[in-house]
Amino acid sequence: MYIKLISPPLPHLVASGISIFRSGDIHERRVLNEIFDLIVMKQGTLFIEEDGYQYTLKRGDYLILSSGKLHKGYRPCMEETHFNWLHFSTMGKFQYESTTKLQQRKMMSQKKWYKKDNFSIYLSKYGHLDEKSLDQLLQIMDSLVEVEINHKFRKKQFFPANIDELEAQQLFLNILSTLQHKNYQYTKKNLASQIYVYIAAHTKQPFSLTELSQEFSYHKAYIIELIKDAYSITPSQLHTHLRMEEAKSLLKSTSSPIQEIAYEVGFNDPAYFSKQFKKITGVTPKIYRKQYRN
Repeated sequence: MYIKLISPPLPHLVASGISIFRSGDIHERRVLNEIFDLIVMKQGTLFIEEDGYQYTLKRGDYLILSSGKLHKGYRPCMEETHFNWLHFSTMGKFQYESTTKLQQRKMMSQKKWYKKDNFSIYLSKYGHLDEKSLDQLLQIMDSLVEVEINHKFRKKQFFPANIDELEAQQLFLNILSTLQHKNYQYTKKNLASQIYVYIAAHTKQPFSLTELSQEFSYHKAYIIELIKDAYSITPSQLHTHLRMEEAKSLLKSTSSPIQEIAYEVGFNDPAYFSKQFKKITGVTPKIYRKQYRN
């Protein structure tokens, strides 16, 4: 999904900071009215949910939490976790789109000398940055930090601004430009990656090729071919694989009963879960947990 910000007016930076979570900390439950929240991961894993969609964020991942929607942590962090964040707003209109469009500047004409046509900024709600882009983005975000929320010391620290307001807004727009540029690299590989991200965000729901086809506006056969070319498995197999990876993580890191883990990763029938788990890993969930802990 993409957030389409219709401009002018341009979106603007409200606040920027960094958060440090300990193992066992969980993101707060809240609704930010008239504010978007961009999270960019530095280290660790953050588990966050919005509108029933659950995201597992690791280094390089980013997520934009939407204005007016409930978001919350759905699981405590399992390791020390650091992420940069910034709150931004827009006085203009915005809407949600399933695809992005390249926004090229229109050719000048005499009629356009005194009035700017509307244009749109497309931002993917969720994505991943390569190390080079991540380092560049974090460097900019670090220069904008005004708040540090440190759960290790149970304190919130405020810092004086190091740059003036105009420069801060320019840097913020550079961040949006970086994210939008990533959206436009819409090759076949990136489409497969976007489908992967969508499946990963919906592992707890039953798999539906029809829903995938409707979400991305491509024929079912093309989606199957695309995912097989990229990951050597079908979309349905990818859905099951991601469920099992989550189950492995829970078997390693928790003492939850296997029946609860089955429900947690989206299986209504624990026996079927165990059968599928053994089919993929070669061992039952019980033996897998025992092998790992020994």
